[in-house]
Parts: sequence; structure tokens; C-alpha cells
Amino acid sequence: MSKQTVSKEKEQERYSTFQVLSRLAKYTFRPSLFVPLITAVIISGAVDITMPTLMGKAIDAIVGPGNVNFAYVLKAATTMLIFYIVGAGMNYVFNMLSNKSANRAVRDIRRDAYDKLSILPLKYYDTKAHGDIQSRFINDADMVGDGLVQGVAQLLSGIINIVGSLIFMLILSPVVTLAVLVVTSITFLTASAITKMSNKYFRAQQALVGRLNGLSEELIQGAKTVKLFNYEKRSQQRFDEINGELNITGRRAQFAGALTNPTTRFVNHLAYISVGVVGGAIAGISAGGISSFIVYSNLFAKPFNDLTSIATQIMTAIASARRIFEVMDETGTEEDANDSVEIENSEGRVDFEAVNFSYEPSHPLIRDFSLSVEPGSTVAIVGPTGAGKTTIVNLLMRFYEIDSGAIKLDNIDIRNIKRESLRRSFGMVLQDSWLFEGTVRENIAYGKEDASDEEIEAASKFAHAHSFISKLEKGYDTYIGEGTTLSHGQMQLITIARTVLANPPVIILDEATSAIDTVTERRIQRAFEKMMQNRTSFVIAHRLSTIQRADIILVMDAGRVVEQGKHEELLEKKGLYYKLYNSQYASEDEQE
Repeated sequence: MSKQTVSKEKEQERYSTFQVLSRLAKYTFRPSLFVPLITAVIISGAVDITMPTLMGKAIDAIVGPGNVNFAYVLKAATTMLIFYIVGAGMNYVFNMLSNKSANRAVRDIRRDAYDKLSILPLKYYDTKAHGDIQSRFINDADMVGDGLVQGVAQLLSGIINIVGSLIFMLILSPVVTLAVLVVTSITFLTASAITKMSNKYFRAQQALVGRLNGLSEELIQGAKTVKLFNYEKRSQQRFDEINGELNITGRRAQFAGALTNPTTRFVNHLAYISVGVVGGAIAGISAGGISSFIVYSNLFAKPFNDLTSIATQIMTAIASARRIFEVMDETGTEEDANDSVEIENSEGRVDFEAVNFSYEPSHPLIRDFSLSVEPGSTVAIVGPTGAGKTTIVNLLMRFYEIDSGAIKLDNIDIRNIKRESLRRSFGMVLQDSWLFEGTVRENIAYGKEDASDEEIEAASKFAHAHSFISKLEKGYDTYIGEGTTLSHGQMQLITIARTVLANPPVIILDEATSAIDTVTERRIQRAFEKMMQNRTSFVIAHRLSTIQRADIILVMDAGRVVEQGKHEELLEKKGLYYKLYNSQYASEDEQE
């Protein structure tokens, strides 16, 4: 048994269908909407069921030469017109309320899911595929709204038609009703068999669509790499292979799906024939009665024809709801203790005291780490990949909680400081620049919501971003995300300006200049030096040339500080730092 199968079984054990439906009730079934919706369904169903009887009696009133009861026909036509108007109105109310209920359910589910996502620890995002999180948040919520609310409403309407039609048919003729039941059973079994076959092909089709989307995204995002390694022909072969398989599977799926309608219609026509033959030859039903019976048999059979698709729709909605509730039931970030303190105007003293940490208990990463950083000091952290450099910063910001030991800011354990207050004390510039859709001004002001235009411009000048921003079509009011293309370096300068504007007492630079060209790096390095004056600074560096002036350099390997000291001291030791430094410069010399 695969891990994926076990995971799905555990998920279903955790959320039974009854539990999911009960939990969804608060989102989907509001009395203010549900009661009038049900009322509309019942009235609409009653109209649909009553109409064939009126029509049949009207037909009987005009059958036979010289036997036309014009008064009754006029009365029946007037009554049917009123019923049609009422039925159309109730159908409109039903569609409006079901759509409104579905939209509200989706809105509230997304709101609660987002509220939970906003308080989940960073560990959740680090261990889950971001595309899957987005799919639960957007696609699964839509499936719940469309599948459950509208599917249940359609199911209820179908039940009303089945029960009502059966009652009226039994009143008209039990014998003919039996014939209709036999033919309807054949219709249902035929539709079920075809649907089962088509579902197999549709699932395969969706899986291939997913593979094709994944391959397309991979090739588009890695276009440079594809061209660099002359992979175009091989990528085309991979694409053609999956696309061809999708074409074959898609045709099979469409063929199987297209069988349902003509096949069920053929069987339904057999029902009409049986009604005419049995009703006219055996049961002695009038022409109007046979007409009513044909309509009733259609009303009775149609829900069975649709039942499989409705059931699939509802079960898909339940499966989607399970995925959403799985997110909602994740353990959120532990709330700050009531006695947590606010910290204002931090001096910037940081102490790590025998800190131990592991992402997985069986694989310790940070082991017995201790360090005292005086206010205003610059601490550089270097080491090979996986040494634990960025983890130190994540622990300092309380993105993760330590296993043991203590981290202190101004001699206060950071676990006793409110997270919001703690994180206001830090400013981070990361390797991956992050900008949201909005103006350049709004992106910079993200670091200080009430910043004035003068403050924003001053921060931009400090970060050497003002020059290129001024050259944009609308300057600081240029909207990012609507055809405006910024280089990675320009985006990074904007994020630096954002941090400068926030003016935090402690600065963290995590590979902040590794994606910027050497010329730009030198310019912003001077800006960093000004920004770090009289501030405690942690610098995680890839280019060792950028941290030579640090007050202390920590060399980490396998979660431990194996060397520490100033640049010259570490070179003299000829240890790991010496090897990293020389290998980097040797690599740069080779590139030159």
C-alpha cells in the first residue's frame, strides 16, 4: 500500500462524511436563505407535477369531433399560464438563492481558511507545496460552493419530482406505472454503467492535464536552462508524448461521456412507447391521460439520469471540504502569554544561550549554540549550505521555537516578548525580493504604513533606488504588476528601501546582495554600511568580500560554530573559513 493511499485513508478516518456535512452546515445552510430556497423548490416542484394533469384534462376536453369544451379549455389554459408564471418565478428565486448561498459559503470558507493561514507557523509553509495550499484556498472552496449547495438543491428538486410523479402516476394507473418503473430501472443502470466508464477516462484525462501543465510551467520557468543545454528537441518530445496521450484519452472520455445522453434518451423513448401501448391497449387510459403519463414518466426518469452526476458533484465537494478542514485544523502559532512584554527602542543586545534546535527530532541541526552580541555590533555568519546560517535568523525572529536554551533581546527572553513587538525590532532584507501588486510607493511604505512622501523618497535615496524609480513612467506611482518590468536588482533595491524606512534597531541581511551585479552591490554596500551604523546587524553572506569589516565572523558547519573571529584572524587559522575564502576567490579568478 502506497504512502499516498495510507494518507488518504487516515484523512477519511479523521473526517467522516457525516462530520464534514455537519461542519459545512454552518456555511451552507443559513435559515434566512435555506428556508426560502426550500420553499421555492417545493413550489416549483409542485407546479411541475401539477401541470401534466392540467394538460391531460385539457387534451381530453378537445378530443373527439364536436366534443370541444371551450370553456374548460380556456379555464385550463388560464390556470396553466398562471402556473407557468409562478413556476418561472420560483425557478428564478431558486437559482438566485442557490447562487447567493453558494457565493456566501465560498466567501466564509475562504475567510476562515485565510484567517487560519495567517496564524500558521512558518513550518507549515516550509513543509507544504505552495500550489497545493492555493488550490485548497481557491479551487476546493469553489467546489464546495458549486457542488454542495447547488448539488444538494438539485438533489432535493429531483426527489420532489420523483415522489410527486410516482404518486400521480399511481393515481392514473398502477399498471402503466409498473411499466415505467421497469424502463426507468434500465435507464438508471445504463446511465450508471456509462458514467462509471466515462469517469475512468475523465480522471485519466485530468491527470494528464496536470502533467502537461506541470511540464509547461517547468519549461517556461526554466527557458534559459532549456536553451543553455540545447534541451529544446527533448523537451518537445516530452511535450508531444504527453500531449498525444492526452489527445487519445480525451477522445475516449468525450466519446464515453457523449454516450450518456443519446442512450438514456433512447431508453426514455422506450418508456414513452410502453406508456402508449400499455396505457391505450391494456389500461384503457384516455389520450389526455397518456399525455400526462408521458410527461410524468419523463419527470420521474430525469432525476435518475442526473443522479450519478449530482452524486459525483456532491462527493467531490465533500472531498474538497475535507482538504479545507485539514488546513483549518492545523495547529496555529501559540498565542503570546498574558504577561508578555512590549519592547520599545531596543538597544540591540542579543544573546544565544546553549540553544538547541531541530526541524525533525531525529536530525538535530543547531547544537549547544551560544553567542553574545553587543549593541551596535556587526555579526557575519558564513558556512557551507545546510550549516544552519538562516536557521539562526529564523529562531531569532521566532519563526520557529527552539528546543532548549534561550535567546534574549536586551536581556529579555524573546519567548516573553510579544511577537509583533519583537519583529518590529528587526528589519530583514532577503535574497528573494518580494513585491506585491501596487505602486512603488505602496511597496516601500509596507515598512511603515503612515510614512510621508518625503520619508519614502529619503529611504529610496538611501538605498540608491531613487534614481531608477524617478525614470519610471509614473515614478513612485508606477503600478507594479501591469506591464511594468523591473530587474531583480531593482526589485531588491525597493525591498532595501522598505527596510530603511522601517528604521529597526536590528538589521538582518540574508544573502541580500547575492542576486545583484557587482557594480550595484558596491553602491548598496555603502548604503548598508550607513544603515548598520550604531545598529546591531546580522549578515548572512555568500560573497565573503562583503563581510570583511564585520566585528565578528561566525563560521558554521553542521549546526555548530566551528570558528569565530575577525577576517584576518580567521585567515591566519587556515581552517574552514580559509578554505571557503580561497575556493571562492579561485572560482572568481577562473570565471574571469
